[in-house]
Amino acid sequence: MGTHVLDKGPPYFVPNIRTRIVLEGAGMFGWRRRSEGFEWREYVRTTILVRRADRQRRIEDVRVAAVEKVKQAADAGAEAGRASASFMGSQFSKLLSIIVEALLDLAAAAFHLAARWSKFLFAVVADAFRGLAAHFGIALGNAFRGPADAVRAKAKLLPDVARRSPIKPRHIVGALAALGLIYIGGPMLRSADGIAVAEHSQDAPVHVSISTELSGRAIAITGDLMRVDGALVRIGNVEAPESRQPCYRANGRRWNCASAAKSGLARVVRGRRVTCTPSGQDNGGYVVAQCSVGGADLATELVRNGYVFAVSSYFSSLGSEEDAARNAKKGIWQGEIQRPQEWRDQQWQDAKRDAPGGCPIKGFIHASSKFYALPWSADYDRAKVRPDKGERWFCSEDEAKAAGFMPSSRS
Repeated sequence: MGTHVLDKGPPYFVPNIRTRIVLEGAGMFGWRRRSEGFEWREYVRTTILVRRADRQRRIEDVRVAAVEKVKQAADAGAEAGRASASFMGSQFSKLLSIIVEALLDLAAAAFHLAARWSKFLFAVVADAFRGLAAHFGIALGNAFRGPADAVRAKAKLLPDVARRSPIKPRHIVGALAALGLIYIGGPMLRSADGIAVAEHSQDAPVHVSISTELSGRAIAITGDLMRVDGALVRIGNVEAPESRQPCYRANGRRWNCASAAKSGLARVVRGRRVTCTPSGQDNGGYVVAQCSVGGADLATELVRNGYVFAVSSYFSSLGSEEDAARNAKKGIWQGEIQRPQEWRDQQWQDAKRDAPGGCPIKGFIHASSKFYALPWSADYDRAKVRPDKGERWFCSEDEAKAAGFMPSSRS
């Protein structure tokens, strides 16, 4: 049926010095006495793997340092480029203002010349009529003189209209700039709808090399997902409650523990620098990393305060932190709650019974984009499958992706 649950555990583990000491000490004083042959082989194998991991880590440290220097050089180049662009922009504005001023002067001169020629032609026509009238003995007198004088008086004022106009070159430059922004920004604003849809679907994952260390200010997306240095990072060894997952307090009242987990993560990282060391990617393409803030392990802080669950792992040391938070009834441990995996399995089975053909994944179209919603996603209940519109049901995520559909919000 395909994988319908994201694997949020790291694909590998690099032991540190403390782990080596523990492993070696355990092998020397405890394990070998129980089973000399098997445990001794495990000890030698573990020692070889640890040394190999140390060599790989040193190589990665050198690579990360080189990448950091390249980034610093790129930032310096970008700053110089911005300064140059700002200078060129100011010079271009001045040049544009001079061109507009010259065009206005040229228009005024052309208008003045046209006014003089129009007065000349009017005088010629008036004299021709008077001469023709005199030839036939018709006394026109000053019949044309009054209108001709009025036209001449008005024409004397016309050449200065352009100069005395309240519309100045800066107004024209501003209007042109506004039109340019509308012309250029219109498609961008239209594409912003597509960006909003992408954000609605948890933002398209940004590909990051596993050897690249991420560092900077963090923005919480969910209780275990955040944006760091432009990449979406899933915190390793923890799992936040699902957005629709019910949580209950000690008095039996329901509360939004998923929102509380997001707020808890935001509170821990707010205004602080977060450093993440990627260890792999999950099935959704997000970076899985071990992160620290203020020198403290971020996953430990979240589990200790009862914001998220600890993911059981052979190398994970968060089990004791979770037990302490449960005994203190912190956060999610105030009352009854299921682990996200158990709750998702239950939702899958319930939706499977009601779905056509036993395929519970909804494929729908929004703003000409194709999305699919899993039974536990926030979009599942409001998503309507309309086969006449090209929408359909799927039995697995792989099937939905093969048909060109992508995950919707928190799927």
